[in-house]
Amino acid sequence: MSTPLERSVTVACDVEHAFETFTARLDLWWPPGHKGPGAKLSMEPRVGGRFVAKGPDGEEKLFGEVLRWEPPHRLTYTWFPGALSGPTEVDVRFVADGDNTLVRIVHAEGDAAMGDRWPERVALFERGWSAVLSAFTDYIRSR
Repeated sequence: MSTPLERSVTVACDVEHAFETFTARLDLWWPPGHKGPGAKLSMEPRVGGRFVAKGPDGEEKLFGEVLRWEPPHRLTYTWFPGALSGPTEVDVRFVADGDNTLVRIVHAEGDAAMGDRWPERVALFERGWSAVLSAFTDYIRSR
């Protein structure tokens, strides 16, 4: 298995608020350029739940499926965008750090079986996570 991409941010809120914002308020903070023109994001709050982008025409694009749902501490889902075959896997942990929350992302190859192509995809995912985590942090800060 290839080395996963790991990123983290600390946000100024409690674990419950960070988890709720990350999952139930996706559409309010996720960068518009990372979800499709006019699309609305949602995640069904359960194992087996879908992470989808619904376009203005009603068409849904599956971004992933929830594999682990452990509010407010952990969320794991598959991730189809940027994958070459099967989905990659994203694990998100929310850890109390005083009055703040450490949000730790581990994005792994999962079932995608990219082999030697994984490092090139990591570069793509790194840019994506930089934008996504920056938007998440900004949204939390503005509330």
